[in-house]
Amino acid sequence: VCHSNDLFGKKILGLTNRFPRANDFFVKGKMAVSASPTSVFQWLTHATEDERLMFQRTKENIQSVQAKKPIQLGLDTSLAHVALSLAHRNLDAYASKDYWSYSSPREEPLAWTPSESKPGVWWNVKYKNKWLLDGSVISGNPILTNILWNEIGRGSDLQELEHWYETNQEIIQDLTNAVYHSQAPAFTDFFSAEEHFDLKKLKHGQKLFNNMCAKCHGKYIKKWNSLGANLIPLKEQLKTLKVIMPANTKVIDVGTDAYRFKAMKSLKQLNDLAISQHNNVKIKVQKGYVPPPLVGIWARWPYFHNNSVPSLCALLSPSSQRPQSYWAGPANNKNVDFDAKCNGYPLGASTPLEWQANKEYFYNTTYAGKSRRGHDEGIFIKNGKNLLSQIDKEALIQFLQSL
Repeated sequence: VCHSNDLFGKKILGLTNRFPRANDFFVKGKMAVSASPTSVFQWLTHATEDERLMFQRTKENIQSVQAKKPIQLGLDTSLAHVALSLAHRNLDAYASKDYWSYSSPREEPLAWTPSESKPGVWWNVKYKNKWLLDGSVISGNPILTNILWNEIGRGSDLQELEHWYETNQEIIQDLTNAVYHSQAPAFTDFFSAEEHFDLKKLKHGQKLFNNMCAKCHGKYIKKWNSLGANLIPLKEQLKTLKVIMPANTKVIDVGTDAYRFKAMKSLKQLNDLAISQHNNVKIKVQKGYVPPPLVGIWARWPYFHNNSVPSLCALLSPSSQRPQSYWAGPANNKNVDFDAKCNGYPLGASTPLEWQANKEYFYNTTYAGKSRRGHDEGIFIKNGKNLLSQIDKEALIQFLQSL
């Protein structure tokens, strides 16, 4: 599951799974299914005839699937999975499959080039008209796009998938509505407003945000600015009344790791598919990434598309001062697994020991595709100087936590 996760004991639908293992499942699953004769499967599992036929079809479909293990637990290789799987199909309108496409796949650069990113959150979809982290899906229903990618990655017949599209419009609409109506968790769902927030800091942070960040990340109308807000509890004052994002979603290169957006070159071929053309799904390779809406940003640590920045404190520091490495871990205990002041993973001596027992949780930003660089110079760094004081950072983080 990529778009659901536990947050301090509460299941949040639409939240990025910090440690998705879908790609590992396909890598191991292909080996297991390919090596298992259908007769042995039926004998071991006492499968019915329908189940035997389903397994046999899975064995056939898996021949046009090629998965790739991510460079880091927490990142997803869906781009490579789709591109590599398409390389096992023919270059026709329905990406048909046969013995020759299975046995002689085309060369695909994403087999060796990083393309990883973390899954996005659902509640941001409604604020955009370009989708994915790089804004490369410029038209069509993003939910249809997601289904198409998933089914290519499962080896499905695209003519059958198109028929399913045509006969299940109500289901697709229900899925789309679920995504567009998903809501971000509030910081105050887990922490006391009165104990954590300071209204003076919040208003200072709002001013900083509007001056430095709003042109890319949108404006957020807060209830504390309303007439009579001083008469209501602080928790109520923290609410965002309106989110104002650019009518046309921006794509900007702020110097963050470029491997992910460059990888979309391998997926331009999706535009040639009949199923894409019939559903107005179009991909355009971009240069940069979408400055995301910051609703629920507090719950989306670690930061950047490649998870290279462990906290908002680190994000608001020059690239050279961000941690070169850190330990990740699950968000089980809000007092142990989360640094509420910096908003992110606890670092150094505060890192839980159990995280350090699992090498998969160790993140090293020095490897290709995992750079912590960017989003500093020209934003809050001018000529190498940080425009934000420590007090400014604390105020800005508090404001971000209120979104």
